[in-house]
Parts: sequence; structure tokens; C-alpha cells
Amino acid sequence: MRQLFGCLVAMSAMLAGPVSARDAKSDKTNKVVLPDGGASDEIIVRALSLPRDELPVNVRWAPVDNSAINITYERADQFLACAMTKADRDGLRKAVEGPPALASTQYAQGWLISTNWGCYPPRGTFTPWDPGEAGQSFIDRGILLERTLRSFAPDAALTPAQTFDPAVRARFRTVETRHNRYRQNPEMSGYIVAACLVQTQPVLATRLFHAPQGSDLVRGLEQAMLVNSPECLEGVKKLSVEPTTMRLYVVDAFYRWVLAARNVSSLIPKEGV
Repeated sequence: MRQLFGCLVAMSAMLAGPVSARDAKSDKTNKVVLPDGGASDEIIVRALSLPRDELPVNVRWAPVDNSAINITYERADQFLACAMTKADRDGLRKAVEGPPALASTQYAQGWLISTNWGCYPPRGTFTPWDPGEAGQSFIDRGILLERTLRSFAPDAALTPAQTFDPAVRARFRTVETRHNRYRQNPEMSGYIVAACLVQTQPVLATRLFHAPQGSDLVRGLEQAMLVNSPECLEGVKKLSVEPTTMRLYVVDAFYRWVLAARNVSSLIPKEGV
């Protein structure tokens, strides 16, 4: 599933780093009025019916079984919600804050699952997953990040004043260069574009984090982020998006920008705090 958003990103050049405020003010001479972060939920959703060819970025939705994806997401969310309540903070921190695609990070994520097997439905004669294998799920990692935000920073929000602050930008770039050193394409490209979208559209990104998974509002917010920040796509004018995959990328980038804005290395407090 992660390939769908990554493939559209692969058409663009790799971004060197967070954009500046001047870069973000690209020429947006559009034939239609596009909703932004100040638009109501109703207007955001209504914009989904705008003619595709009149958008500055022709956003279309990938022809996949969204019902199956939503069921997979909901089940993983339910099981991980249970597992997180039983996990020790140090182990959770390793799974959430560790560099993506690093073996030790994946093992920590898998350990969280394999040591809390009671949270999962019976698997018949199957033995519990090996932690290294179980920790490679893209969906599980995204849900861990989202649940960490909801558990320890439910009021998390970003503003342009934060994401365009020179100190925050420099901190984000320095930390993320090292944090993502093990990521490979297309996942790396997907994350870079998501990080740019969150920086240029922090209010929409905040609303996306709080929007119900699988809803029309999620698709509307994603479309609004893409059409309002074509500079993040490096010239790509037409793309196909799978909503859940994009949402997971955006939540990942949102989490990392929140860390940079708060100047902390983790949102997970120590045991007993």
C-alpha cells in the first residue's frame, strides 16, 4: 500500500530541505477558488467535486479497495491501542522514536506486538510473529505515531509561525537528516514530500491528524494540502493518491515537526510521569 503514494512522489526530484517562507508563496493563479486552512469542513469536502482539470494539481484517487484498507487500519488501531497500554515506556520510545527502517526500531515495534499477544485475535495454529518480522508493518508504525500523539499530546497543533521559524526549520532539518538515514525510496520520497506539505500547510496538517480515518474530510484535507502547495511536488501536475497511505505519511511528518517545534526528542514521558 505504501507504494501508491511513493510512486507519485518518485516522479519529482528529492527536496533538499524545508522550504523558506518566500518559496512557499508560489504563484497560485487558479481558475477556481481553493479552500485553505481557514475553510470549514463542509467547504473542504465540497471541493472534492471541483473539476480535476481546473486544479493546479490534478489530484485523483487510486483505484483500490478502500473498504479493505479501512478495515485493516481499524483492526490494527484497535490491537495497538491495547498493546500500547501494556507496553513499558522505554520500549515504546524505541519503537516510536527510533530511525525508520533500522533493524532495532523494527524489532522494538515487533516486540511491542509479540509480547502483547492477548491484544490480538486468535491465529489458529500459527505461532506468534518473530519481532523482527512483525515490526516491518508500515500501517502499524503510522498508527503507533498517531496513538502516541493522541495519548501524550492530544492538543498537538502546528502554525506557520512555528514551521517557518528559522530555528525550528534548522532543528528539523538537522534531526531529520540523521533520523531518516536508513529510509529508502519510494518511502523516503514520500516522507520528504509529506514533510514539505506539513511545513507549508501546518493548519491543514493539524486538521488532518484530528480528522476521522477513512472519511471524506481526510480526502478533502489531503487534496487541499496538495493543491495549495505545488512547490512540494517539484512540478508534478497530475497524481494518484491512496488516502490512508498519504495520511500515514503526513501524520509521521506532523509528529516530527511537533518535536522540532517543541524542541524535544520525544513526546513519551518517562515511567510514572
